[in-house]
Amino acid sequence: MKKKEITCIVCPVGCKVEAELGAGAEGTEIKISGNKCKRGYEYAYKECTMPMRILTTTVAISNGELPVLPVKTDAEIPKDKIIECMKAIRNIKVNAPVYIGDIICKNILETGANIIATRTILEDRSRYC
Repeated sequence: MKKKEITCIVCPVGCKVEAELGAGAEGTEIKISGNKCKRGYEYAYKECTMPMRILTTTVAISNGELPVLPVKTDAEIPKDKIIECMKAIRNIKVNAPVYIGDIICKNILETGANIIATRTILEDRSRYC
């Protein structure tokens, strides 16, 4: 069996959870120990079977008060799709104004997650002076 130590991030306790990975009769067997609650068990199991992440980054914005717009996914995406999503996001450019919560990209790479604005950026009015 292969052992993997995982620090649970579900709550502030930060349990050191140990996952033992092995081949069982019906595929991969996973034994979880060290968790202090059910959520820790579920987090560790998910980390071993299909790790997911919220992606946060920025996109270029034209005519805005700032040169970039902070964005994030509105749901977790598979960890192994992060690089591919970043490549797709790199090509996105939006025009100001953009408001917090606006959807910048729907269902990025068929993950079921949208890319949303996490800040309002208004049009740069100084360019009119």
